[in-house]
Amino acid sequence: MAKKRTPQFETHGQVDSDAPTNLEQIWGYNELARYGTLDEKEYQGRLDEMNRTDLESHARAIGLVPIHDTTRLKKNLIREFQSFTVSLKKPVQSKLAPKTPTKEVDAILKEGR
Repeated sequence: MAKKRTPQFETHGQVDSDAPTNLEQIWGYNELARYGTLDEKEYQGRLDEMNRTDLESHARAIGLVPIHDTTRLKKNLIREFQSFTVSLKKPVQSKLAPKTPTKEVDAILKEGR
């Protein structure tokens, strides 16, 4: 008679956990999580496909107070989307050559030595 086999599991000596390992996981934050995209035209297309109740629930989800006028609500949502995407963009650093001080400024700075 064949002996019934018990299931075997591979072990690695570590404790498995679903604990978050970075800040994005802790906060549940993802750049795309709020709006699903960072492209304004794509977001506008999604808004055009939504009915009034969908727009109102989306507005609540992103923290806006929904209004019954759908055109104004869409404008407010787009304005909020634009301010969100602008906040994610890193400002461009201009690479200007350092200015050398004039003789007058140099003389003033040398007085403090």
